[in-house]
Amino acid sequence: MANTLKLLRGAQWRWDYVAASHGASFHAPFESGRIIALGLEKAQEARIEVARVLASMGYSSPVPLPDISSKEKAQEFIGINSKELKAKKNIFLDTIIPQWLKTAQEREANYPTKNI
Repeated sequence: MANTLKLLRGAQWRWDYVAASHGASFHAPFESGRIIALGLEKAQEARIEVARVLASMGYSSPVPLPDISSKEKAQEFIGINSKELKAKKNIFLDTIIPQWLKTAQEREANYPTKNI
């Protein structure tokens, strides 16, 4: 499994690298595609490794996968409580943001220049 995990980390690293390179798809589309393709290749190698491990243990049935066909289903599967997070966000927006705005207005009222 160590090699499988290494392959998965490599695949994820390549995906993250391209996703974080915001202008890369425009400025270097072929290189971005090459890196993504290499990541997909590593992910496929990891799938083959997992199949080998399962086969060596006598498991030949399809591996059941969770239904992650929507954002909500994927979040539920990994344990994210969207309603709770949205409630916390609303509390933040209703309490913290007004405090920040008030502090900013008080600070900026003391600035010598009002207009540029």
